[in-house]
Amino acid sequence: MEFDEMKKIWDTQSNVAMYAIDEEALHNRVISKRNKAARNASKMEGILIFSLLFASGIIWSAMIFKANYELPSLVLSGIMLVVAGAIFLGRRKRMSWQNGFENTMLGDIDQAIANASYQVALSKSSRWLYLTVSVFAVLSVFNEASEWWKGLLVTLFFILGYFAARWEHKTFYVSQKRSLESVRKKLLQFQEQGNVETGL
Repeated sequence: MEFDEMKKIWDTQSNVAMYAIDEEALHNRVISKRNKAARNASKMEGILIFSLLFASGIIWSAMIFKANYELPSLVLSGIMLVVAGAIFLGRRKRMSWQNGFENTMLGDIDQAIANASYQVALSKSSRWLYLTVSVFAVLSVFNEASEWWKGLLVTLFFILGYFAARWEHKTFYVSQKRSLESVRKKLLQFQEQGNVETGL
């Protein structure tokens, strides 16, 4: 396990191999995890904001080109813009508390967990957004009864996409958070055993 990285200390008197935690390597690993969690959160925000703005722009371009302003498309575009704005504000709020953690090993892992928790919450919200987009997209296609088969294809596409999003949520975001929480638990165990100073 990566947090069992140790340096070997040889006791010349008893000729017994002893092990101690390499605190510098351990702290560097924690910092790496903290930075990775922050980068992942920023990347997720950027992708969502760009995707929503781009999709909204496509909808508006199509309506202007066809000179056909349908209610489902207008509502969907509006929802996308509002959500993009909400994610942007959430990002600003997240950035404001980035430096609110203690400059310690435990503080670094707490910051990583906070970013991972933020990603989990954002992922959950994104799935609800996905369902909303799906409903309005299907309604837009079903405006023309003669093209019901297109609506069916779009529905199947969104169903598959939803299950893919669920898989991604559990496989990446939830598992990342659990992994970080496991690391935090390990750090506390090291602290209790006196093997490492998590307040360093």
